[in-house]
Amino acid sequence: MIRNLKTGFKLLKYSYKCKMNLILLALFTVIGLVIEISSHGTNMLGGFYFMLSGMYAYQMIVSMDISGMVQSSAMKKRLQINLPVFVSTVLYIILYTVLVIERVILVHVNPQDKDMLMFNLFTIVMMLFIVFIFSAICYKYFVAGFIIFLVLMMGTTFGLNEICMRGGYEFICNMGFGTFIIIGYAVILAGGAIEYLIGKLLYRKQLSEFAFRGIFRDAK
Repeated sequence: MIRNLKTGFKLLKYSYKCKMNLILLALFTVIGLVIEISSHGTNMLGGFYFMLSGMYAYQMIVSMDISGMVQSSAMKKRLQINLPVFVSTVLYIILYTVLVIERVILVHVNPQDKDMLMFNLFTIVMMLFIVFIFSAICYKYFVAGFIIFLVLMMGTTFGLNEICMRGGYEFICNMGFGTFIIIGYAVILAGGAIEYLIGKLLYRKQLSEFAFRGIFRDAK
């Protein structure tokens, strides 16, 4: 496990347009931190942008599959499925842990915001689950992946609104903080497992030309 993690992080520097991806990763991280700090954790976009580092790690490892050498090597499956899923999931867990620690501190400092802080963290985890599905599909079927992403996002937003109106908000917020945190970790692990399974199902499909022209424009 540790060996795979080290290998994954070492490979990031060989990804296509590594510097540009790192700049974008840093930009989203900074934006997320600014929103998170300025809103004291009550704006879910801050935490969501902060968590996107995992998605960029997945993208950077998958970008190496563009190479003809990788396509014909024994490392192809590891680079396309195993390593990106493993590295991104570990990153998501680490970043989620940071958000959990921040939420614990904020609840202690501003107990009146506890319900909002918990519900926003719940929303971030649910959106992250959708990102897992999107990442697994979009590099093989970019348009289909994007449509599924939009549909799931709209459905999740509608569902969360329904939860709020039907008393689910209070149920989530009245849940024990420890139980709530464990559920978050379980959702992330489930997202990683689904991402891996979808990746295995689509492994033999060709990489999306549209995706790579849009995301890694000069790759070929």
